Amino acid sequence: MGISSVQYDLLMLLLVMKILKEVTKMISKLQGKIDSSRSHGYLRSCPSRSGAGRSIGLRSGNRLAKPVRIRAGSWNVGTLTGKWYELVETLRKRKVDILCVQETRWKGRGAAKVKDYKLWFSGSRVARNGVGIVIGPPYNENVVDVGRWSDRIMSVTLVIQEVTYTVISAYAPHAGLGAAEKRLFWESLDEVVRMCPPDHRLLIGGDLNGHIGMDVEGYPGAHGGFGYGVRNEEGFSILEFAVAHDMVVVNSFFKKTEAQLVVMDLVTQRRVNKSVRIIQPKIRWKKLSGEKAETFKTAVVERIGAEVEIGPQNDADQMWNRLASTIREVAKEALGVAVGTSRGHKSDRESWWLNDEVQSKVKIKQLRFRELISCQDGTLTNRLRVVERYKEAKREAKNAVARAKEKAYEDLYMKLDSKEGANDIYRIAKARERRRRDLDNIKFIKNEDG
Repeated sequence: MGISSVQYDLLMLLLVMKILKEVTKMISKLQGKIDSSRSHGYLRSCPSRSGAGRSIGLRSGNRLAKPVRIRAGSWNVGTLTGKWYELVETLRKRKVDILCVQETRWKGRGAAKVKDYKLWFSGSRVARNGVGIVIGPPYNENVVDVGRWSDRIMSVTLVIQEVTYTVISAYAPHAGLGAAEKRLFWESLDEVVRMCPPDHRLLIGGDLNGHIGMDVEGYPGAHGGFGYGVRNEEGFSILEFAVAHDMVVVNSFFKKTEAQLVVMDLVTQRRVNKSVRIIQPKIRWKKLSGEKAETFKTAVVERIGAEVEIGPQNDADQMWNRLASTIREVAKEALGVAVGTSRGHKSDRESWWLNDEVQSKVKIKQLRFRELISCQDGTLTNRLRVVERYKEAKREAKNAVARAKEKAYEDLYMKLDSKEGANDIYRIAKARERRRRDLDNIKFIKNEDG
């Protein structure tokens, strides 16, 4: 049985009054939460792992995923003391994603992070030997396990596009040490490799202190023909270990320079499963305060009033879905949305120091860059003019970012000096302590049993 127009108007009036009451309560509640936790959102020392969007499954046909190129390397640094920042700059310049380092000479075991590069190290009680593994962004967030076996062997396991990699950093005893210590090293390395599951991609980067020689001579599968020096006893151990575990000595397959840093590009490709992840935007509810809260409230009232004038609807579920959709649309317009993390998306990035001026300058810089790309076939005068416009937009964007950060830090320091800033200092200390952990967040990998 339907309802009359008068009954519908009365019902909608009561519904609108209830919605406005709930909206007012929600604004007050969110305002209180924002005021009490605003500093916590600003004091993140590293990007949040949860991201700003939600992931849902989208069914599609099987296809090959985009190839993943990982640049891995190995380097005997002699000592890492005083070289940590220099090492990071070298990796950034050479675009190395994973680096196994030997002879760090750092005591103890732990982790350190500089400029988005994270180092896991394993040493002894004295400043000798020592190994480590450095992983750059974004792969250092994919680490799921760290194994420190001794001051000569350690491993890191990480997952990249559902493929699991185990990276081992090894530092063999040099020729002058005794046979017992050498045998202990190779037995330990053999045990670590045998513990690696067969479905893992295994990579060993290390200084194994041996010469495999320039000739293949009996080891065609493991030796690539570009060795160094005359094969010695330690070189036999390296080749026999590689043959036993069906591995190859990669740096014997290409010519090398005298540099200590040896890198290689590892390209892998997998078939995409039927579920492909996409990102949905998330409303920035934390901005529901002050003038934007009033704008949101006024827009909701206007939109709901327009919905009332449309006419009677017999289905209560349909009425509610329309009103809920209206509220979400108004919130997106008034508060904006965050479309994923800063690493995965280029626009509307969520950051505690970004403001409207920075976003505007960045968009102008992007526009000038597109103009620069599209005018490659133009005249020389036109290209020079476009290049100059892009450089100017780039300078303005850089200055806007610097001003925004300076203002944000000034506000932060003023707040930390107040009594309520004590809790914020505690949060900063916890954030810095988390950076020294092996795993920033607990991660899980499902097996066949779920």
